[in-house]
Amino acid sequence: MNEQAESKSCDQIPDLNRLSTPDTPPWSVRVFPEPSGDPRSSFDRDRDRILHSDSLRKLQHKTQVFVVHEGDFFRTRLTHTLEVSQIGRTIARMLGLKETLVEAIALAHDLGHPPFGHAGENALSVILEERGGGWNANANSLDVVQERESQYFSHPGLNLTWATREGIARHKTKFDEPSEKDEFSSYRQPSLETQVVNVADVVAYAAHDVEDALAARILDSEELESQKIGIWNEYWEMASKESQTEGSGQASTGIDRKTLIVRRTRRHLIDRVIRDIWKEATMRTENVRDLNEARSLNQPLIDFSPRVAIDIEKLLNFMMDRVYRSPVVARQNYRATHIITNLFNALETEPSLLPVWARPTSASDLILNISRFIASLTDRSATDLYTELFVPTERAMGHRV
Repeated sequence: MNEQAESKSCDQIPDLNRLSTPDTPPWSVRVFPEPSGDPRSSFDRDRDRILHSDSLRKLQHKTQVFVVHEGDFFRTRLTHTLEVSQIGRTIARMLGLKETLVEAIALAHDLGHPPFGHAGENALSVILEERGGGWNANANSLDVVQERESQYFSHPGLNLTWATREGIARHKTKFDEPSEKDEFSSYRQPSLETQVVNVADVVAYAAHDVEDALAARILDSEELESQKIGIWNEYWEMASKESQTEGSGQASTGIDRKTLIVRRTRRHLIDRVIRDIWKEATMRTENVRDLNEARSLNQPLIDFSPRVAIDIEKLLNFMMDRVYRSPVVARQNYRATHIITNLFNALETEPSLLPVWARPTSASDLILNISRFIASLTDRSATDLYTELFVPTERAMGHRV
């Protein structure tokens, strides 16, 4: 299928409404009953509650790959979340699925991640494994929306629908494992809206991590091109031709030609992968009769085609070797591990250092409460608390976490 024909066919929304998550019980059930009369749908309300939550705002000060204070350009957890949401909404609209449910899950999918990106998560995992436990960011995201957020006098949490909470619990990528809560594991496959967020997350970080790495000069475009990754090289060549045939009116903005080529390549890559997901889902769902059948299959219906999946995997493996394990990232990860490990040890030794809400009511809750408290910190507040405890200064008092 050529691009013009594919673009035309993408305007024809496939009939996947039969497979979308209904805004009816049991999918719309909340833990605490609520009065009727709100003109918004249940999933609209979920999306709005997450959008106005404290935890979402904190993501602006949590690292994605490059620490947030290294520059204004690099993605944070918040800007990454917004990109996942936008990509997910586009896919949902193309497939005729519940767009606001996708948006709600996307906005909440990273709420439980600790500061300092994957380094912070790895540090917590090691600490908890040494103590006989484990760390699951999805489970912590569920705890955030169900227990930690405070918006009501009558109950804790945001009181989200079952469908949104399932989407948070069953988020799955190369870096995220679904939580094992029985309530959300009764179906072999999660909702199609959850599957949309899973692939949208991969599309977002695969594209923007490359752009950030090029901007940070950890990578150069020639090295990336030499890897012969089809979906990157194809659209790098397309963007390069655009720069020659369309000229450059960007001189007055201070954006150089190569930077603009990178941005155009990322744009084309995202567009291409979204179309691939749409095409693959359309074929996979053709003979699926209803929602129950979709949830009982052995594999997800929303996924990359085999060819694109191979290219995405190749790109991510290259990024792992050259960026995520690069000396620059390794040094900031070492710093993050040092901060989180020392904070955890100090709080475990002296629980009175914890804020009142995080103090355990029993000894068995201590480890869990410390991990949840540390995960609630931003890069800045974790660094501030470390400084307050281990690098005393005249103005250490008054720290608020």
